[in-house]
Amino acid sequence: MKIKFFSLIKFDLKKDEVDYQLSESKTIKEIMKLLDQEFDNYFSRKLLKDEELKSGTIILLNGRNVRHLQGLDTLVENKDEITIFPPSGGG
Repeated sequence: MKIKFFSLIKFDLKKDEVDYQLSESKTIKEIMKLLDQEFDNYFSRKLLKDEELKSGTIILLNGRNVRHLQGLDTLVENKDEITIFPPSGGG
């Protein structure tokens, strides 16, 4: 499974992607915990509020927004690609 990072995530982590080999299906929420273990809780701090996605956070599973699937309970397989965009501000 490939996870691609964009915008401030890419800048903060100094990585544009990571690859994981899953032994079984996992939810987006479980994937976030896996990422948090590797990146010192970065993803929970930056992308979640009260265990829900912060407004403006975009997580795509194979190009489809997980908000339009099962949200953080969306299942991920080894063949999948996740793309993560942080909430953005501006004016």
